[in-house]
Amino acid sequence: MKHILLLSTGGTISCRAGADGLAPQADGTQLLGEVRVPEGVRVEVRDLMCVDSTDVTDTQRLAMARALWENRKTYDGFVLTHGTDTMAYTAAFLCRVLPGFDRPVILTGSQLPMEEDGSDAPENLSDALVCAASDYRGAAVCFAGKLRRGTCVTKADTQAFDAFSGGNTGCPPDGVIDDGVLTLLDMPQPEAPALRLPVPVRAAVLPVTPLLDAETVLTCCGRDVLLLYGYGVGGVPEALADAVAQVVRSGTRVYLGTQCACGPADCSVYAVGRRMQALGVRCLGAQTVEDAIACIQCGLL
Repeated sequence: MKHILLLSTGGTISCRAGADGLAPQADGTQLLGEVRVPEGVRVEVRDLMCVDSTDVTDTQRLAMARALWENRKTYDGFVLTHGTDTMAYTAAFLCRVLPGFDRPVILTGSQLPMEEDGSDAPENLSDALVCAASDYRGAAVCFAGKLRRGTCVTKADTQAFDAFSGGNTGCPPDGVIDDGVLTLLDMPQPEAPALRLPVPVRAAVLPVTPLLDAETVLTCCGRDVLLLYGYGVGGVPEALADAVAQVVRSGTRVYLGTQCACGPADCSVYAVGRRMQALGVRCLGAQTVEDAIACIQCGLL
């Protein structure tokens, strides 16, 4: 018998319609009552919060991590119901805050509320329970029959049921679920489990667009980190080079990624990228924005 803890946090999966639009209301027990629990699985429920994932704070993400850490020896696996809009941020955060976590931590949610006809919620939650009872380890997103590692996932569609992709990493899913059966294809390598507390950080994220000017870039001087998202594989216009150089000289660590939905940043390809490298800017490669931010929060970038 596998013992699973379901931690509910709100999101679309728990929403009900009201005068002001959809808002989270259903608790974890109500959600669980709408799905078939896999054979050989016993589920306990704990409601951590009931919020739209847009409003989830890093303090609340840390509370999720602590709940997982404190219960890691009591349960065989965990399911975290969560809103889709920031699910990938939370998944990456949990991967970085809980390195080496030796239990499955499966985040799931839905594009339509559980109570709505034709919702994807029942299947996603059932699949997540299957994954939580497996030998997988670490945080991952279970959605539309795919299990994606928390450091390799991003929300790619605002409406489609298959809402998540591997983003810039290009990573395929770690597993697929078909008719309640999980086929594991990969999983994180084992390492010593730890709780890595986030560090205070002053960071900024700027996409390079025709509207970005040097004055705006210079407002980042003195921050701990600046994430720049350039054109293509990492292009930043010459008109911004002096401002970026001043930001680097101020002691700010500057990283350059790509705005493209797929494919890595590679600053070595074009002169516009090499110019940034010469200034001391570092390339993010195939890292998702969600994982880059989680690494910054944990002092890893």
